[in-house]
Amino acid sequence: MTEEQAKELLQKYLDQQASPQEQKKVEAWYATLQTKDLVLSADRKAAIGAQMFAHLQVAMHEKPESGKVFKLQSFIRIAAAVLLVIAIGISVWKLNTNVVAENQVTVVTGSKQQKRITLSDGSVVLLGPSAKLCYPKVFASNSRHIALKEGEAFFDIAHQEKRPFTVHTSAGVDIKVLGTSFKVKSYQASKQLEVAVITGKVAVSNLKGNLGTLVKDEFLTYDKNAGCAAISKIKALAFIEFTFDGASLDQVIAKLQYVYSIKILLSDSSLGKLKTTASFSSRQSPGEILDIICSLHRLKFNASKNHKTFNIYR
Repeated sequence: MTEEQAKELLQKYLDQQASPQEQKKVEAWYATLQTKDLVLSADRKAAIGAQMFAHLQVAMHEKPESGKVFKLQSFIRIAAAVLLVIAIGISVWKLNTNVVAENQVTVVTGSKQQKRITLSDGSVVLLGPSAKLCYPKVFASNSRHIALKEGEAFFDIAHQEKRPFTVHTSAGVDIKVLGTSFKVKSYQASKQLEVAVITGKVAVSNLKGNLGTLVKDEFLTYDKNAGCAAISKIKALAFIEFTFDGASLDQVIAKLQYVYSIKILLSDSSLGKLKTTASFSSRQSPGEILDIICSLHRLKFNASKNHKTFNIYR
């Protein structure tokens, strides 16, 4: 749809000549206006404000038809219409159609096809058969958002503490992580959505709020009709490899804490500068990995009773 066609449709809506389908399209645009974070320059905002004011002045001074009184409801409708025409017709339509579309990539797999996708931040997505994934060519500076429209996918997310990663699904369920690996199954024809965490921690939510926080080897099933979720323990569905090539002990600890949802403390902050070169797998326990790392640096460690907190010392 061209910009001119969009304006014509909006005018039909204001003249109450739009078909039910056309009315729904315009109202959907209006809903988009409320949910999108649009960034406009000060000059652009001023121009839109001036144009709105001019339209409202004209509407307020128009002579009403004989026998009819200009009611408050009519004024509200005109004000809303002006906002709709200017804000949606000029800002939302142009920005969403041109800017956003240029940055978006859509990948669809066949019924027997799988695809490996590397995102701009280094995160990896393994897309299963009959799946559809939408993601930006380049993520925003303060957040990372992608959409699994259909199917099943395994996500291995690059850890970036200041830039959260969110997977949106067609079921209205969002999965938010900082750095971890997990699996999502979301078919539109299915009554359920499933999320399984391989390593790390994820928060699952819908429009009503948080559905649950999952850690390693936990599985969430979401009932679309009832709008509720259940969490259970599972055996590991997959394992990931992580390699450290000259990484500092601080970097190694940060990775292990997110992979296993544990806490690792150093008795001396200077230990964090020690360099580590080694490869590990998530099939190994935190204790096994720390045993190897401490052997490399001639260090010792102990663990809490629940094996959720570890202390490293000389």
